[in-house]
Amino acid sequence: MNNFWNLVHFEFKKIFQRKVFWAAIIACLGMIAITVLASVSGSSFWHKAGSDISQFEAMKQDKSTILSGRGYITPELVEKAIRSNQEMISNEDNYLINEFGKHLKEDAYIRYTLPYEPVVNLINVVYTDDLDWLSVDAFSLTSVETDRAIDNLTPDSAEHFDTDLKEFMESMVMRQTGLSAKEIEKNMDWIDQIKTPLYNDYFGGYQAYIHSSKGLALTALFLILILLAPLFSNEYEEKTEQIILCTRNGTGSLCKAKLFVSLTISLLSSVLIMGIGWLSFLVLYGFDGANVNIQMINPSCTYPITLLEACQIHFISVMIASVLFGAFITFLSAKVRRRTSSVVVIGTMITIIPMFIWVPLKSSRVIYNALKVFPVNSVTFGFDLCFVDVFGKLFTPYQFTWAISVLLIVIFFYMAICSFKKHQML
Repeated sequence: MNNFWNLVHFEFKKIFQRKVFWAAIIACLGMIAITVLASVSGSSFWHKAGSDISQFEAMKQDKSTILSGRGYITPELVEKAIRSNQEMISNEDNYLINEFGKHLKEDAYIRYTLPYEPVVNLINVVYTDDLDWLSVDAFSLTSVETDRAIDNLTPDSAEHFDTDLKEFMESMVMRQTGLSAKEIEKNMDWIDQIKTPLYNDYFGGYQAYIHSSKGLALTALFLILILLAPLFSNEYEEKTEQIILCTRNGTGSLCKAKLFVSLTISLLSSVLIMGIGWLSFLVLYGFDGANVNIQMINPSCTYPITLLEACQIHFISVMIASVLFGAFITFLSAKVRRRTSSVVVIGTMITIIPMFIWVPLKSSRVIYNALKVFPVNSVTFGFDLCFVDVFGKLFTPYQFTWAISVLLIVIFFYMAICSFKKHQML
């Protein structure tokens, strides 16, 4: 057992002593910092318009205004939002009219709409006249209609808001092509399980994390690629020290140590990068929003979960995808007889290419589900309406991806050992 840990220590020491290790770590930390800070500096905040305050201060003032509307979205709150909007659009002084058109003044938006902004956005989606005007951006579902739905509503519309919300969700399920009868029934059951009224709170930190989550996950994957590419291939280049180690401790012990290092590096890379990123967003924007229903960001989502639960599920998905990617890179490192750079090139292609392949569910369910197993796709934040039927039992896409990924991890690690031992015999 001591020999095993000595080999593990030796493998980690080799990784830490490489110049590329510290360069990769610094690059990843820099990427996290840029991503987090850019979410504030690159965003538009209503209190920033016409003032000299910083972006951060404007964000805090926007947040303070939105928090005034915190609470459950009861018919009374919806009615307040509609009445406030009616008061705003009925006064021409709230608009700037010029040769370019009619534009709402910033101070009017701050006074009448910003306190109810999440509710207003939800209303505009639920009551949109044409579902084709709905747009998804990083899982957020918004209405891009020029004529806002709330402008045509009366306060009486608020009475049946919860019913209208669920009817909208049901219509989005029925609009999804390729779903089976069992999948439709499952989604309808989940819609019934969503507790209403929905809970509203400021969720800027969670929304910023969700929008940047794929970029953070890709950063973790590339860190894993850089650190694990030389794991076996470097031994083929050096040839000397590892021959002595293998003679003394055996090829089996060396392989087990390398696989342990691969597993550890993959897990730590994903946990640290995603964890630091998530924590940074919450520290910057505030920890509010954990108990907000996921439907506040995407009203078409049928999963009865909160933003915190959704982010936890995604976090686990990134961890498993990272270990799968690490196992694949480990196999490549053991299989490829060329230099480490060849492993990096192949690993980069495997990472990037699946991003540009898309097959609709209605065209091929098998290919559609298979593409989700690729790490670059499984780290995408999303909750599909389709399920995977296994012997009559429906599993969510992320549950299916987790199970297949674990199986592939075992296979890739086994193939890596076999490839390395084969090299030893040559």
